[in-house]
Amino acid sequence: MSTQLSIGNELKDSYKVTHTWVQTNLKWLKELEQFYRERAKLEKDYSERLSRLTSEYFTKKSSSSVPLSVGTSPTTTPGSLEAAGVVAWNEVLAQTEMISKDHNKLSIDLDNEVANQLSGLYSKLDMTLTQINGFNEEVTNKRNQIYQDMERAKKNYDDACQSMEVARGKYTKTSTDKNKKKLDSKETDMNVAKNDYLIKVSLANRVKDKYYFQDVPEVVDQLQDLNEAKTLFLNDVWNKATSVEKAFNDRCTKRLETVDEVVKQNKPHLSTAMFIKHNLKQWKEPSDFQYKPSPVWHDDEKFIVNSPVELQDLKVKLAKNEQAYLKLDDSTKTELTQLGKFNSQKKEIKSKEDTVSAQEFFDAMKNYLGLVTPFTSHETAKLQAQVTIECIKNNVPAEMDLSTDNIEISKTKSKSGLFSKFKETLLNPETKVQKARRRHSQRSSMFGSLKRTSGVPSSHDVFSSNGDNDTDDAPSIYTAESSATPATNNIATRSRANTGATSATTNKNKVLYAYTKQDSDEITISPQDIITLLAADSGSGWTKIKNETTGESGLVPTTYIKIEESSHRGNAPAAPPPRRSTLPTRTMTAKYPYVAQGDDEMSINAGDTISVIRGDDGSGWTYGELNGVKGLFPTSYCS
Repeated sequence: MSTQLSIGNELKDSYKVTHTWVQTNLKWLKELEQFYRERAKLEKDYSERLSRLTSEYFTKKSSSSVPLSVGTSPTTTPGSLEAAGVVAWNEVLAQTEMISKDHNKLSIDLDNEVANQLSGLYSKLDMTLTQINGFNEEVTNKRNQIYQDMERAKKNYDDACQSMEVARGKYTKTSTDKNKKKLDSKETDMNVAKNDYLIKVSLANRVKDKYYFQDVPEVVDQLQDLNEAKTLFLNDVWNKATSVEKAFNDRCTKRLETVDEVVKQNKPHLSTAMFIKHNLKQWKEPSDFQYKPSPVWHDDEKFIVNSPVELQDLKVKLAKNEQAYLKLDDSTKTELTQLGKFNSQKKEIKSKEDTVSAQEFFDAMKNYLGLVTPFTSHETAKLQAQVTIECIKNNVPAEMDLSTDNIEISKTKSKSGLFSKFKETLLNPETKVQKARRRHSQRSSMFGSLKRTSGVPSSHDVFSSNGDNDTDDAPSIYTAESSATPATNNIATRSRANTGATSATTNKNKVLYAYTKQDSDEITISPQDIITLLAADSGSGWTKIKNETTGESGLVPTTYIKIEESSHRGNAPAAPPPRRSTLPTRTMTAKYPYVAQGDDEMSINAGDTISVIRGDDGSGWTYGELNGVKGLFPTSYCS
């Protein structure tokens, strides 16, 4: 197999023709299966019927040679050329025609060891073809959905423009305050609709680029790999068929060795090379989508932010997409690293096509296919967030404040759902901020002044150009600047708790109930102790204080103390808030593999059953235990 040959790179937008070609080759397996079953029956009738059978399949081979070699609609006819697999098949028939005697044992062997293998091979490969087709439908439906969203945004914008025009007409006729307010409201609605439409146009363009330059080539290459796997399996079946015949008829040895030699020349890449050569065609990338002004409201493609309403709408969109981007960025980088490893494995296998195992190659292809599907989905979702952020950052005037700190949505968290994360924030807030900055420093171009590029680099291109993607610093799909922007820092630190200085009214602080420390970062308190606040409760149920009586500093349960103007003392709690995991009450099954990126994470493999210690709190991470190891793992990787 040649590592340079790629149908996805050579033939643009070629899923339909490639799918038909691969499907034809898979259906061909049923034809071969039927051949060997009939052959097993005819063995009892000796050479005459065997000769007629081979003659019949010579005819079939002649009629199917072109679609098997170059597809059903090649741009260049192959003439007398045939694919290496077809040539090998021709040799099988030619040598079989020369065999005139056989017996019942050979008939049984052919039926059990050849025909049944072809049947199983067809079923296995056909299921994989269905999976690849589902992958193609998923990326196509996603693209179409985004196109439809753009059209709906255009309709909403047109409707808003129409409403604005009606309101303007009423105000022109009757210039009352009421009509003026309606006019202003309609204008704002129109501007919001326009901004949304512009975002959808930009998104459609970017998704369109990704679809044609990344998603379609990826799917087509999977079809290529499936067909090459079919070739490897088919070679094994043919070799088995010839070995059976050798054992029962020494006189056929010389002829069957000839078949073996031809089959050995049936390299998986030869059929691919011939298919590419005879299907090359001129292809032009579809034009970019353009902003279309409303027919009743003449306008340009610039964003309009004339009032706080439009600004607030964009800030809400910005906050939501910043949160989505940060969540998806980690998962796509991890998946990309794993894909690089699988791709390197595939390339290594392809480089040894003379000795490669068909099952080994097929397993490598299946592993890659199993991970590239969720990766592509996550990457598309990340692209949606990226484009939205770019549109807003690049089109809102610089003098306008795009800070999203006061936006009322779920705050972006970086695995902060567990108590260990709250405690670390309280004990070492500066370290957490620095960690967040380091973690997101490579993403700063997303929240800076990125401009739309002419095309989106694809994971397919990354993998095709270099197989050394099995390290932690595998390239990202998107290029990032080297320095973090203020917007990035806002996102990374938005959920940090305030750790201000001690209040001037410290003498009002009280210990309500006695508590004995249970961990090294906790302290013991008694009702008569004098305490000083060091760090307020950030939502974990624990507060950091200093016990002035004993001189110790550490964490205590918030409900055991009263800080300044806290609520009236209630009943003593039965126990402090849990800081340690209890026995798991449920389990999750890993759907995809994940490699730990930090000391607080743990690695999982597909199929692992993980005991859940603490569920996902909205951060996208779950805390669990596997084989005695406890740590965080992505919730979306499990079911």
